[in-house]
Amino acid sequence: MYALALTGMDLRALDGVTVALDARQTACQLQNLPDGIVPLEMSDQPETMELARTVAVNRGDEFRFHIVLRSGLGLMTLSSKSEEQALACGCIAHEAAHVEHEGHLYRTFPEIYGHTLECGDRSRQTFIKALDVWSEYAACRSSAQYRTEALEDFDRAFCQSLEESRRASQRWIEIYRDGGKAIDAFQEIQQVFGDAFICAGYLLGHLHGLELNGAEQAPMAKVLLSQNPQVAELMVRLGRALHQLYLSELAWHSIEVFAPIYDLLCEMMALHGMAFARHGDEWRVVMSDESVGSPALRDFLVSKAKGSKPCKDY
Repeated sequence: MYALALTGMDLRALDGVTVALDARQTACQLQNLPDGIVPLEMSDQPETMELARTVAVNRGDEFRFHIVLRSGLGLMTLSSKSEEQALACGCIAHEAAHVEHEGHLYRTFPEIYGHTLECGDRSRQTFIKALDVWSEYAACRSSAQYRTEALEDFDRAFCQSLEESRRASQRWIEIYRDGGKAIDAFQEIQQVFGDAFICAGYLLGHLHGLELNGAEQAPMAKVLLSQNPQVAELMVRLGRALHQLYLSELAWHSIEVFAPIYDLLCEMMALHGMAFARHGDEWRVVMSDESVGSPALRDFLVSKAKGSKPCKDY
């Protein structure tokens, strides 16, 4: 951490570092969450293991950011194998970058920590996902140089998450068509596509940190996106939006700066059969059994959401 600070990484918001057997459980304990409260986060990803996480903790009249490392990762820093040391250092640098960027976010918009995020007519669940996309993008971009070979991992995770999100959304739409609750499909589809966008944030941040352009620079993503031109176009726009956020980080004026990510995520869901709009205290949701193949059809789907049956707020 001292070496990272010497490189210019801003760690003034660091609360501390804890090494634990269960990073998730320890992080929740540090946050002192009430019983039964589960933080909104990514679903477990296949073939991956959580090695570390950074969480906001309340320290008197301010929030600071605490890094929790899985014990195995801590041991890797002492390994005689260079590849294990590289993995450990890359992960620690990634978490330190979270401290830097989350610290700046807190100093800029302190009201979003420890309070219910006010999103207006937007879905809070999807808007929080948009914030998480930025968070992982920024951390990956700022730490890419410490483990360049992580590109392969991020490439594979993005492709798996994107494919799974498309399958899962259709499953939930079919469940709804068979008599399931609209609210369940609404929540789960936001979750899976939000996770896919977060994985895109990892990949795009790492690529941009290595001074590579977009997701097509990753071999597996290049093949997958070439087969899905509409998704590829969304990823290009997402990369541009995240790059602009990174360049303008010191000049943000409101949380509206994250609206472009939210809008792209909504476009992704509409592309795969679900659109929604807020009407008073209720959500109006419309779902299609098949992916929507043209901008005109997507626009129609979105317009139908405004007049669809209400879905109880949550």
